[in-house]
Amino acid sequence: MKNTFKLLILSSLFLVSCDDNLLEPFTPGALTEEVAVQTSGDLQRLMNVSYQQLFGREEAVFTSVFTDEAGIGFANGGQGRSAEFIFVLNNGTAGPNDIWDTSYYSLARANRVIKFADLLTPVDPADAELIKRLKAEALTLRAVCHIRLMSYFSPDPKNDGALAAVLADGVITSSETRARSTNGAFYALIHSDLDAAIALFNSIGPSTYPNATYYASKNLATAMKARAYALKGDYPNAEIFANQTIAAGPALATTPAQYNQVFFTDNEAANVEVIFRLRRTVQQNSQATNIHNGWCSIRPNAAGSPFYEVSRSLFNLMAPPATQPAAFSTVSDYRLRTIVAPSSLVSTDYANAANYLLDDRLIINKHGGVLTGTSTWASTATNGNNNDLKVCRISEMYMIKAEARVAAGDLPGAAAALETVIDARNTVNQPPPSFANATDAWKEILKQRRIEFAFEGYRYVDLKRLGALAGVTIDRDPQDYSSATTNYPGGNPVNLPITSFKWTLPIPISEINANTGIQQNPGY
Repeated sequence: MKNTFKLLILSSLFLVSCDDNLLEPFTPGALTEEVAVQTSGDLQRLMNVSYQQLFGREEAVFTSVFTDEAGIGFANGGQGRSAEFIFVLNNGTAGPNDIWDTSYYSLARANRVIKFADLLTPVDPADAELIKRLKAEALTLRAVCHIRLMSYFSPDPKNDGALAAVLADGVITSSETRARSTNGAFYALIHSDLDAAIALFNSIGPSTYPNATYYASKNLATAMKARAYALKGDYPNAEIFANQTIAAGPALATTPAQYNQVFFTDNEAANVEVIFRLRRTVQQNSQATNIHNGWCSIRPNAAGSPFYEVSRSLFNLMAPPATQPAAFSTVSDYRLRTIVAPSSLVSTDYANAANYLLDDRLIINKHGGVLTGTSTWASTATNGNNNDLKVCRISEMYMIKAEARVAAGDLPGAAAALETVIDARNTVNQPPPSFANATDAWKEILKQRRIEFAFEGYRYVDLKRLGALAGVTIDRDPQDYSSATTNYPGGNPVNLPITSFKWTLPIPISEINANTGIQQNPGY
């Protein structure tokens, strides 16, 4: 791991906290970590860097392009058309590299928080509580990173004996070259960390953070246990912790305004929707790192040079062709107006359009951001608002509960769990889903997750986990396929089967070159 872990905390001199206040650098002239981290204030700075290092848009962008969330945009200049969009995936692909690197950068800092939390001497009871809280946050974030790594880089997360990634159970020095550990070792550490974090959170008072969703919490630790058990396929335990998270809150957003605040203004009311987010600061504002600039050159509207758009198949799920092009005003599901920008141009007959890319423009609106206001359907005119990245929302817990009910043979219970989210996202209550069998139920769960978490980085792992159970794989409209290969040889790409080795990401070339102990995944 020498390539990934060579950046030590001493290189992080100018850091930004979650409340936008500039932090002081570590002790000037400090030569060692032990000298640099002497107080709870130093530990807080280091924890803030742990959060900061985890932020990256490539997970959401790669997932959307590689699967079936994004289509080729009318302003596309070649992006993805000879790579991710046609399933070209190798150890140099940006998405896998970013997921690997940001996870281990964050782990490097979180592990140092855990280490030094046990070495510091508190100055008073309040200081002792802060140190406990920071250790609990670091343990939770360490679990978040390990779940993420296993989800993408293990060929079979349900198999304890399969390889995951490199287990970062402590500070790893720049000279170490660790081999990959098994899923079983990953799950053991994940649940040990989360149990320890929950115990620490239970031993201290409530958080006084101005916005608790910027920080790891007991609720996030509980939600991560549900996510980890669902990844393993251990649904009895997944449901237990999903139910605990639902009981603790937050509540689902139930109006267009509430939902759009989550994705456009990041100022939704307390205890609504978001469990944990990664904060974007003013200092981080640039087109190179803004979320929405992963799909458009300038801004998320028709004038903003979108090189990717909302895929036709995703749009059709929310607005059946019979309702188009009046769909924006007639469709009850208000997520449509969060995902698709108002400047979009909906073709009346897209399947027979003379020029599909120009006649049917479905602009990605999610993460678009607005500077002020909370309108139902808004779009930013500049890059002024840098949206936070939502890592965990309460709707995921209802989806996990639905999965658990299907696994238990309770199809009505699965329908009820899904209907809770569906009704919350519609202006008019919808009839509950009805399933003929378990395969139909898994298919509907994947459909609802596809809509709910569009452009948030879920779809790749969701298909990997549930695609075979649902009997589905990537779902693209023929027009999106034909637009991908215009002016490129070879014709349309063959749709990626759910059995493909590409449902496991390659270990990045940077790690392969630096770590002689690492083993590449099959097929790469």
